[in-house]
Formats: sequence, C-alpha cells, structure tokens
Amino acid sequence: MTLFIILWALLLIIPGIIAALAYSQTFYILADNKSIGAMEAIDASKKMMYGNKEQYFALILYFALLIILSVFTLGIALFWIFPYMSVTLAKFYNEVKEPQVHEDLTLIPLHQ
Repeated sequence: MTLFIILWALLLIIPGIIAALAYSQTFYILADNKSIGAMEAIDASKKMMYGNKEQYFALILYFALLIILSVFTLGIALFWIFPYMSVTLAKFYNEVKEPQVHEDLTLIPLHQ
C-alpha cells in the first residue's frame, strides 16, 4: 500500500493524497477478512472509498486541527484525542463497509 502511495505521489502531491485516501481502509479490511490477500484488500478499499473520500478527508483535517490545538494543553489532550480518533475512524469503516439500506417510507396521516 505504501509503495502505491509513493508511486502516486511521484506524479504530484494531490494524486498521492487521493491514493492515500482510497487505500485508507486496507488495514481494516485485512483485519476483518484474514483470508484475502493484500492486493484484494487494496482493491476492496478503493471500491469502498468511492464517493467517501471527501468525508474521510474532512475527518482527517478535523483530527489534524485537534492535534495542533493540543499544543495549548502541552500535549495532555493527546491522551483523549488519539483514542477518540481511533474509534471514530473504525466507526467510519463500519459505516462505509455496510451501506445503509433506506426504505421508501410514506407518511401515513394520523387523522383520516
């Protein structure tokens, strides 16, 4: 995965960032499915992140801001930020792993 990101980053910085976002769920996929290989996990991550890269990028920016702001607490806030970040990114994986099925609900009037 790192090799692919480096190769994309050689083109320009932006394609490297986009590739890193696309491959970001690879380790979660490998942890979930021990029977698949690395290349299959990378392909599954690319498919999973299609349409979700912007939301993941926003999460990463949010956590980067929190880490920068932890300087004001002399790094003590990092004891709360890192676990919060880990749980949030794992929850993000669960959200994109199983897309929600939205039923077409019709409104039924209460008074007829």
